Amino acid sequence: MASPIQIVLNPENYEEARDAGGGGGHKDFFAHRDAEFAKHKAALMNQIDTISGVLSAQAQGDVGFVKVILRREAWAKSHRPVASLFRNDRTPVVGGGDLGVMIVAARPGALQQVSSEIDKAESHTEMRFNENKQKDEPHPTARKSETGAIDRIELYGPSDRRSFSVEEAVAWLSKPATGGSYQVELFEALPPRSEWDRLDAGQRRLVESFIAGFSQLNGGVTVERLPNHRNRHPLLSVRLDQSSDQPVLQLTGSTVSERRRELAPFSADTGRHARLLGFLDSHPLVRRIELPGIVVRASQSVNPIARTRPTDLALPVRDSRRTHPRMGIIDGGISDALSEWVIDRWDILADEDVDLAHGTFIGGLAAVGGALNGVEICSEPDGAELVDVAVFPNERKAGAFASYYPEGLPQFFDEMETAVSDARARHGVRVFNMSLNILQPAAPDRYSPHAARLDHIAESNNAIMFISAGNIQPQDLRAEWPADATAALANLATARNDSLLTPAESARNVAVAALNPPGHSGCVAFAPTRFSRRGPGLRAGVKPDLAHIGGAGSLHPELGHGLFSILPDGTVVDGCGTSYAAPLAAKTAAVLDHAIEGEVSRETLIALMVHHAEMPVPLQPKELAPIARHMVGFGLPPSADRILETGDHSITLVFASRIQRDQQINFRFPWPASLVGPGGKCRGRAKITLVSTPPLDARFGSEFVRVNINATLQQEKPKGGWKGQLEPLYLPSKREAQVIEAERIEYDLKWSPVKVLAKTFPKGVGASSNWRLFVDYLTRAGEVMPEEGVPFTAIVTISDPDAEQPVFNDMRQSLQALGTQIADIRTAARITPRV
Repeated sequence: MASPIQIVLNPENYEEARDAGGGGGHKDFFAHRDAEFAKHKAALMNQIDTISGVLSAQAQGDVGFVKVILRREAWAKSHRPVASLFRNDRTPVVGGGDLGVMIVAARPGALQQVSSEIDKAESHTEMRFNENKQKDEPHPTARKSETGAIDRIELYGPSDRRSFSVEEAVAWLSKPATGGSYQVELFEALPPRSEWDRLDAGQRRLVESFIAGFSQLNGGVTVERLPNHRNRHPLLSVRLDQSSDQPVLQLTGSTVSERRRELAPFSADTGRHARLLGFLDSHPLVRRIELPGIVVRASQSVNPIARTRPTDLALPVRDSRRTHPRMGIIDGGISDALSEWVIDRWDILADEDVDLAHGTFIGGLAAVGGALNGVEICSEPDGAELVDVAVFPNERKAGAFASYYPEGLPQFFDEMETAVSDARARHGVRVFNMSLNILQPAAPDRYSPHAARLDHIAESNNAIMFISAGNIQPQDLRAEWPADATAALANLATARNDSLLTPAESARNVAVAALNPPGHSGCVAFAPTRFSRRGPGLRAGVKPDLAHIGGAGSLHPELGHGLFSILPDGTVVDGCGTSYAAPLAAKTAAVLDHAIEGEVSRETLIALMVHHAEMPVPLQPKELAPIARHMVGFGLPPSADRILETGDHSITLVFASRIQRDQQINFRFPWPASLVGPGGKCRGRAKITLVSTPPLDARFGSEFVRVNINATLQQEKPKGGWKGQLEPLYLPSKREAQVIEAERIEYDLKWSPVKVLAKTFPKGVGASSNWRLFVDYLTRAGEVMPEEGVPFTAIVTISDPDAEQPVFNDMRQSLQALGTQIADIRTAARITPRV
């Protein structure tokens, strides 16, 4: 008998004052290594003296930016050297780079104060008796602990700002689709000219020298502030053209809707570019200089040869008497062959600039894919009402993209944002498929502006974009996935240029990788395709998020790529690409959204899919555990029906709420009585998935997630207190007893917006049937919990692996006896404001 997922209707009843806890005493990183510490102190002080000298002689004033690089075991918040050394009142932290890299604003005087504090740190190892442990332990001062936490101190310099040559830049920017503009990220926003009188001499010199540097480039330069919706993270577009105009400096920002002026032809003069880059490389205010991306489709070219799957099939017809799931397709347009299913079009493209093949193939998978491929590939019932967001012109037509978006990606995202907002307002569309990527690999230490922009669009519309992970270039395709796990590892070790493309590292949306189809003799069914790119993307978190069937990368003589949809004229055709895996995952999200009354939160929709996703069989061998998440994320999601209903031998509870400042969630419940044995031992299997929407700040690189929401399933201990009994899904086979911050980030997914923990207890665990779901938060050093709190959804499943005990009824009765209000998630919107 099917048992529906239950949502907790009164989560506010389980809020309580937060127990902030203590970070413990100071750690001595050089305990009993006094001579080494003395050398370390001297080295740091020497580094500071060198940096101070450079800043004092700096033509742009004495303000600079300094990297404070921490040793690996000092990455935790409690070890950051900000209380005694790099205090906010003398050297404010303005950003970060890779994990454990702090960037501070500094002047010579402030740095000498830091050096003086380092000099005062005791070189000997101070010991103190610990009464709890009954032994002597190192007891350093804050100065020594913070000094020991630092590995080295470096001035932020030209090599941090740019990673391409002048020649590479000119060649890339000469392509019309780029818009021809450098993207320049600053450490601080430029204040309006009217406020310069509020700056001190050093700050004013910094700003004046930056403005003056453009004026000295002899015209033909345009500098504009890009609208990225994060004022603390200023991005500029800088373009050299062939005009003789005076420099155009528009640094106060521009609105999304305004039509920009006609652009002068791009200047490919390498001498002018060298001067511009030389100026930007050396200016302290500049954090990063990037080349713009180019939008590409994530699919192989469609082969128009008809294959053996039904080519004369009558496509399913829309039943106007009922509603259907709704999706937006962000692409180049959907042909009239699917007009029955297209309910609206946002079409800015002229007929001569459209390429309908890609969008039509995607729309066909969403609307009629089941009839063409069967339920093993397309698990959802056919039928989807589509909003055609046709914003991507024919990429094979030279100059087409530039004719619509002369300034490149920022304008493209402007148009997309307007279209998504319109589809959301007019038709309530929450789920969008964007099988487009940007030709830039996701960096482990940088949250790209493209991902940040896409995340803003999703968050402001309470929508979810399903993004393709990206396709490997033909020359770099991996060999087909072998049946042998060891051989698979060997193939991955030799693979190259196969990392995730931006914006798939997005933190608010879902990136989808591609799996091989079943029934195709040329490949291993449900294994990663040879063309699907892999994560991890940013260091914190799992990317891609999910995987779905994307067609085989090798041709079968009869089935071709083994994934079928339609051409613009309605002909059935095969194809492959991560482009085609994304809409299959998006369709499941749309079906879930349609099946649940009211407006489901983004967190709940994503959590439902992640929680029920399953690791494909070819990736289940233990040898593949370290790389499985980089290939397919949390796995292949089942159909929406399977997600929304479980059997009698398990229960799934959804806890959708918002954690507020100074609050925590403490939801106590008894373990199902039928799974409790003698002595209170609890057996069964438990799994918890947490999806949250924490504040993000791209200035902090790998540490861009600023609040960590954590959820644990804990069992009461006999002598009081609670013990977490689940383990992260991707735990290494061997783990040190003392887990440091680096490992919590890598394996426990600390700071990741998406977390999954699970464990099976075949013989029972603990000695109490009292359990609790405990949700709390941790902010980064210097970060404050948002006033509005952080929304999250936690999903808990408790089941009997033997499928014998009445877990659902046990839990439902005990929860109702405790006053917990629960109801079928599909109808819960009638009685609760947040699902």
